[in-house]
Amino acid sequence: MERADARTDASLEADGVPKGATSEPDPEDGSIHTGANAALDEEPAWPSLEELPQRRRRSEESIRRHKRERLLRRLRVVGVIVLVLAVVTGGAALAVAHMIEEGGRSLKEASRPQDIKTVEEADTQDEGLTVEYQGKKYRYNEDIVSIVVMGYDRRQDVSETGAAGQADAIMVVTMDTRTGEMRVIGVPRDTMVDVDENVGEAFLGQEKMQIALAFSYGDGYETSAQNVVRAVSRVLYNMPMNYYFALDMNGIGPINDAAGGVTVTPLSSIPNTAIVKDVPIKLYGSNAMRYVQYRDTSQLTSSLDRQARQSQYLRAFFSQAVGNAAGDPGILVGLYQTALDYSSTNLELGEFSYLAATLLEHGMSELNVVTLAGEPVKGEQYVEYHLDQDAVYETVLDVFYTPVEEDAPEPTAATE
Repeated sequence: MERADARTDASLEADGVPKGATSEPDPEDGSIHTGANAALDEEPAWPSLEELPQRRRRSEESIRRHKRERLLRRLRVVGVIVLVLAVVTGGAALAVAHMIEEGGRSLKEASRPQDIKTVEEADTQDEGLTVEYQGKKYRYNEDIVSIVVMGYDRRQDVSETGAAGQADAIMVVTMDTRTGEMRVIGVPRDTMVDVDENVGEAFLGQEKMQIALAFSYGDGYETSAQNVVRAVSRVLYNMPMNYYFALDMNGIGPINDAAGGVTVTPLSSIPNTAIVKDVPIKLYGSNAMRYVQYRDTSQLTSSLDRQARQSQYLRAFFSQAVGNAAGDPGILVGLYQTALDYSSTNLELGEFSYLAATLLEHGMSELNVVTLAGEPVKGEQYVEYHLDQDAVYETVLDVFYTPVEEDAPEPTAATE
């Protein structure tokens, strides 16, 4: 590996030393020559004192131009989404724009920790929002919005059987509303955690079990989803989890097709389908659902193998959907509307539209997905996934916190 301070030829040119030349001090006067053929009276690469104000003005103009371009891009994105929503909802564009603005405020308010003070409220920088780990300080990022996305498997209507089903896929989707960056944390379905046991409105207590079973203690919709949300928050050291999106796995096919199909190079072959390991395929309909749902229960790692396929599929879906939406932001609204036919959520249309506008404004095209580290073991009744608590804590710090630099000034509100 090259030394960290090694410089390229291009960087040497920027320092005023021509490519390929050597810089050696003159033995008599200590001056530096740049080779026998170099001109000793060559203009220096650094600016003169007279040039500094002009360069500073150019730099300031560049910053202002960048801000103008970013503002125009945001206005265009929001404008298109507003028009699409106005058509879909039959409302006035001004009312829809207000709805999106209110959605942004709701997201930020709901996602900040309720039991600790904000930076503005705290008497010191360290109060409440700051933690220390291995000698380094980290501050909670109040711009983070978290949505627990779960895919539940239910064979029959819950109104007929009373069985809510299980959450076979659980992921936490986070967005930094300041930078537009999206991150995803995969929570293996077999993760062992304390789960609230509810029968109707009666709370019976807690018991450690697979997190997938949290969904079964509820009505199959809102209360089931909220129970999963509480369990996920416990897994992630009580990070705020205010939003959920509970999707019936039968909706995978229609949502996949609404995005125009999704291309993957399969990580494994799926029985009774045309999906063959390492052979690229564009997934449609039931094939998409089978790819993210199938698992070989005879294998100890079956849930992790499936989680790897789900993560791969999600990255591919995200890249394609956002790529298409770059030309037509209304596509994301259409996908949201399709998903609503197969899901329950407390994420309102205005809140979703705000997230979509923020995402497109910052040009995010790739999704960072990480699965919580741990080890699957064979329990008395079923497979148990025991988390590596140190690794989980580090994931929480990486996603929800930012490092505090030594002697850094107190944080202030971001300005554009």
